[in-house]
Amino acid sequence: MSKNITITHSETEEQSVEVTQSVEVTQSIAANIVQTETVISKDTFRRLVKDVKDIVKNPLHSHGIYYIHNEDEILKGKALIIGPSETPYENGYYLFDFLFPANYPHSPPKVTFCTNDGHTRFNPNLYVQGKVCLSVLNTWQGEQWTGCQTISSILLALCTVLNNQPLLNEPGVSEKHNDYHNYNKVITYKNFEVAMLQVLTQEYTATNFAVFAPTIQSHFIERYDHTVKRLTEFCDLFPEKEKIRTTIYRMEIVIDYKGLLEKFRDIKQQLIHTF
Repeated sequence: MSKNITITHSETEEQSVEVTQSVEVTQSIAANIVQTETVISKDTFRRLVKDVKDIVKNPLHSHGIYYIHNEDEILKGKALIIGPSETPYENGYYLFDFLFPANYPHSPPKVTFCTNDGHTRFNPNLYVQGKVCLSVLNTWQGEQWTGCQTISSILLALCTVLNNQPLLNEPGVSEKHNDYHNYNKVITYKNFEVAMLQVLTQEYTATNFAVFAPTIQSHFIERYDHTVKRLTEFCDLFPEKEKIRTTIYRMEIVIDYKGLLEKFRDIKQQLIHTF
């Protein structure tokens, strides 16, 4: 496929020249790079193509990770991480926007967390406002970004923070913290309510992450019986509505698993008509 792109040959050159460069891509990603004009470095263009090819050739679906590069703007991409089993995030749909700098991979991309209700701190590394804090993105303490990192390695790092002891991601917090158990209760409930139910029903998701709709819907149907079983178990644990608070992040929610179970049954009936 031929792609018109404005490429800066070096940092010392004051002008950029427009060239036409043929990009050989696999059939799987041919549709993801279209004819467009963007001012980026040659290194950035080549590296992004390499990263996207790699994640298509070696998909991370076994980790519940899906990535789609923007068809119109080469510096943008979107990701879906399905929450790992046996964690508060199990089967939740966690959505992220990627914005790559013009000098990638010399600088990391900006990653924004988009599965958000504006109130719930889903993880110490995932802020309510959408900020993603990871050392590899230079937004968290620890090993910093290097050009050796790739789209795939970033996504795998994101997946690791969705673990069964998320509050321990917060520096200085141990299992003895007063909010340790309540935090998991809040995130478990919000995983059902926000990361599953709202992702499936909100217009925001349908508009901004429509590319993942088939994957999310088919996964929900496939895992529906398991999800209902889990919700039923939680109904037994919490037979009545219950208010839960955490001092950390100042969260307060009302747990209502019976009401949530009915909503899941309703959305299942709506979705089966689309298959």
